[in-house]
Amino acid sequence: MMQLFWPKNLEFEVAIKQLSSNKPNHPFDLEVVAFTQTLSKRFLRMRELPEVVALGYWLRKANIIEMKTAFEQSTVQKVIRARGTIFHIAPSNVDTIFVYSWMLSLLAGNRNVIRISSKEQNGLNALLQVIIEELARNEFQKIANQTIICTYGHEENTTALLSAACQTRVIWGGDETISAIREIPLAPLANELAFPDRFSLAVLNSEVISKLDEVQLDSLLERFYNDVFWFDQMACSSPRLIAWCEENQQTINRFWSAFEQKIQQKQYELMASTQVLKYTTTLMLATESNVANLKNGTYFSRVKLSDVPVDVRERHCGGGLFYEYNVGRIEDLADVLIDKDQTIAYYGFERNELESLVDAISSRGIDRIVPIGKALDFNGVWDGQSFLTSFTREVIII
Repeated sequence: MMQLFWPKNLEFEVAIKQLSSNKPNHPFDLEVVAFTQTLSKRFLRMRELPEVVALGYWLRKANIIEMKTAFEQSTVQKVIRARGTIFHIAPSNVDTIFVYSWMLSLLAGNRNVIRISSKEQNGLNALLQVIIEELARNEFQKIANQTIICTYGHEENTTALLSAACQTRVIWGGDETISAIREIPLAPLANELAFPDRFSLAVLNSEVISKLDEVQLDSLLERFYNDVFWFDQMACSSPRLIAWCEENQQTINRFWSAFEQKIQQKQYELMASTQVLKYTTTLMLATESNVANLKNGTYFSRVKLSDVPVDVRERHCGGGLFYEYNVGRIEDLADVLIDKDQTIAYYGFERNELESLVDAISSRGIDRIVPIGKALDFNGVWDGQSFLTSFTREVIII
């Protein structure tokens, strides 16, 4: 059943017709930039939701200006226009991701239809409430008329209607979701961006970590905690496999012991169902020949792997389940990477070492290599694709 969050008090068919009648904006329209700044200020005040604060920080004026400058420099003497209407299909596991996608589309000048997860049918969350309040303000009337936010179940007819009406479709979701939606045709001139299930990891230099004092280690663990637990380890870029380079068992033990204390300080609590799922998952993994060791703790579980088979990624359940794997050199990590692998968060390596790793990778895998603490940071380039490029088109004038 369709639920329309925005616009209010309109039938869906009327809302679609109204949306299509509004002309797209030029990239980095002044009203759109002002809208991003208003949202940024409000999101930064939502301190009880760190992922929303991170979104607010990403939307800050300095970052938007930096994006605008880079965009203008890359399009000098080119005529760039919005594609038209962008249809965003948001995932259920990361509540904020649709806002990043929507904001970049807005900055590119497009009209937008956002289908959020049907989990929101029982009511608006705090993030969505703020967005709707701002859309209702007179000063953002143009954006309000170019925006639809809705939710509905697995109704192919509705997805087909919206897909036919858009110039770009953006799908965030699992592999099955993307395969199902790809069965629904787009308009002939439309393009599509798909962001499927991905798997991410961290690589840590234990020799470098062994030289850290308590304050430095605590700082590292604070950043590591944010990467892992902001979305219960279910974001596509959350580290799930921890690769240790220059294995130093004493340092590794110190790291995990201090991390357990960090989680206690944070008073982090998982749902009971997630705890049970994690426990049963580790027990099933214990029967595998590639599992060398298993440690189930109160706050997290560690599964030591002698190899990293492809299917072990599909069995990961989040919630503080860590696979561990040892490599002699960072380049050796390339041997176990597959197309599905997205982000490597690192600590204790120089850029030339990271470039050597990239050169050693023979699969499609790895689109991002970032310091620990930056795994969840969003960027205008994601999974190797530039949003502003995909959300615009170039008009050739000779």
